[in-house]
Parts: sequence; structure tokens; C-alpha cells
Amino acid sequence: MKAINFASKLMMKVAALVTLCSLALAGIAFAPAPAYAATSADEGTPGPFADGSGLEFICREQRRMLEGQQDRLNLANDIAAKTQTWIAEQKSKGKDVSALEAALSAYKSAIASAQARHDEAQSNFSAQAGFDGNCKLTDRDQAKTTLRTVGDALREAHRLIADANREFRRAVQDWRRANRPATPTAAP
Repeated sequence: MKAINFASKLMMKVAALVTLCSLALAGIAFAPAPAYAATSADEGTPGPFADGSGLEFICREQRRMLEGQQDRLNLANDIAAKTQTWIAEQKSKGKDVSALEAALSAYKSAIASAQARHDEAQSNFSAQAGFDGNCKLTDRDQAKTTLRTVGDALREAHRLIADANREFRRAVQDWRRANRPATPTAAP
């Protein structure tokens, strides 16, 4: 009898403990929340870049991108000049280079278009509406507009350069494939 009595007492204590814990958790879960004053709709919640540091970072990055893109445009012009010399050499060897000349003409035209878009981006960036000379924010709305127009022109110039490089490289590869020296076949 004592064993049953001890087991039932233990079960009663465990049940009481579980009930007590569940009541404590329910009290915590349903406790009244503190009341806060409502913010006005005009204020909004300031984000992590509310001070304008994000826009200033983008401004500095666009300056870096403009410099890099001008380097790529200079390289493309250098490639065009060297290719012109190579085409002249191939022509002097009596090879038909009309496809290469057409490809080079299209390449130079695309480079000129990309340079025009790049110059537009550089001009908009140099005006720096919304920023001072060191990419410090002065007017948020003007800065956003400036960054958007510069970014659009940069992307367009990049697309023009990338497409021109791809097409020109493909044209040169096709010409080389077509003008490979014939390999002699082995006699049986």
C-alpha cells in the first residue's frame, strides 16, 4: 500500500508543478503590452542609411566606375588601332579582309556610341546635383536623381562596350576559322 500511496503523491506533485508552470507561461504571454505614442506619418521610421551615407557610398562608387569604364574605352580604342594594323598586314598577304573591315567599322561605331553615353554619365556626375565636390550629401532628392541618371548612362555604355567586344571577337574568330591553312592529308 505504501508504494501506491508514494506513487500517487508523486504524480500529484508533478501535475501541480505542470499546472503552475503553464499558468505562469500564460500570464507572461497575455501580459498587457506597454503603450507607445504613435509617430506621425510624416516622420517615418529612420532606416540604417537615413543620414545619407548610402547615397554618399554610391556616389563614390560611381566615381570609381567612371574611371574604370574610361580605361576600358581607351583599351577598346587601342585594340581597334592594333586590329587596323593587323588587317593591313593580312591584306598585304593577299587575303580577303572585307569581313574584318566591316566588323572593325561596326566595332569603332559601337565604341563611339559607348563613349558618348560615358561622356553623358561623366557630365551628369561632374554636376553633382545633390552632393558637394566630395560626394557629401546636400539634397537627398537631387542626389537620387543624379545617381539614377549617371547609373543609367553607365549601364548603357557598359552594355554597348560588352556587346561590341562580343560581336567583334566573334567576327575575328570566324574569319580566322575560314582562313586557316589547309592541313595536308596523309597519303595511304
